[in-house]
Amino acid sequence: MNGLWDSIVYFFDSNALNPHGICLMWRPELIWTHAISDILIGIAYFSIPLALGVFLWHRRDVKFSWAIWMFVGFIMLCGVTHFMMVWTLWNPDYGIEALIKASTAAVSVVTAFALWPLLPRVIALPSPMELERRIAERDAALAELRAAMDTMVEMREHEARQKLLLDELNHRVKNTLASVQSIAVQTLSREAEPEVAKATFVERLMALSSTHNLLVKRSWEGASFADLAEASLGHYGQPFALEGPDLVMAPNTAVSLGMALHELATNAVKYGAWSQGGEVRITTRLGPAADETTIIWQEFGGPAIEAPGRRGFGSRLLEQGVAGELGGRVELDFGPDGLTCTIRTPISRALHPDDWTFPTAALA
Repeated sequence: MNGLWDSIVYFFDSNALNPHGICLMWRPELIWTHAISDILIGIAYFSIPLALGVFLWHRRDVKFSWAIWMFVGFIMLCGVTHFMMVWTLWNPDYGIEALIKASTAAVSVVTAFALWPLLPRVIALPSPMELERRIAERDAALAELRAAMDTMVEMREHEARQKLLLDELNHRVKNTLASVQSIAVQTLSREAEPEVAKATFVERLMALSSTHNLLVKRSWEGASFADLAEASLGHYGQPFALEGPDLVMAPNTAVSLGMALHELATNAVKYGAWSQGGEVRITTRLGPAADETTIIWQEFGGPAIEAPGRRGFGSRLLEQGVAGELGGRVELDFGPDGLTCTIRTPISRALHPDDWTFPTAALA
């Protein structure tokens, strides 16, 4: 045991040794060139592993980090050897220097042997360009998936829209057929002459078609009363005036009022103001109640007429189709200048002023 200790002491003994500066004959230019160079190299050797250590500390997901840590240890020991070379310029502690170099050699050999088996696995890692390519492919696949999902959502919405349109079309066709059936029954049962019945039936169908055309232009979302009056009366080529605020009608209301205007115009041509060059004035206004609309058909310059002995198609249409549907009332006044028809209905979504704002609890 004493022999081993003596060997260790002898290994580190520097009494018989000279500092490395003697080999350089203590020439200052050589001494300081070696010293400054080794100091700078040592600082660099310490700076590099420090940066690698900070990187590994923050990026603990890096693969094969143990190999990098071994590389960090090797570089730091290389830095220590350079600092020791500066020390031995003035101090002959070559035993310590030898021990440091031996440690550096051991770590470097282990690192070198560890790196070679690791090299194929490192080479197999995807390059940054390969990673970018894979990420681009993944992003493209995700974009295609999102586009496919969006397409499916558009297809579902389209199918739902188609079903809604088909249901709406079915409803409108049924209503139209019901209107045609009613017109046919009322016309054919009241007119004795087949030719007269045929002509009257066709005229009423044309009036119904005119209203439908107007609704189609508005995608069956409703219609303007002013547009309805122009479509229903314009083709007669007779003078008429429209006064007062415009009204907005629901589709069913537009059909009923369109047929009513047709019947009033037909009677005006046959028996009323238009039969003698008179004039028709249609007035819309609010009131007299605050939540009520009023539509007035007035004939001027026509012959004196009397109330008919029986109710015709027009009278029943006004009473049932207009007043009954809208919850209002109809007044017919057969005056010396012609007919005055007054329609009063509560304001609702079926018939209301163009600029009307419904409260939260609005009428249906």
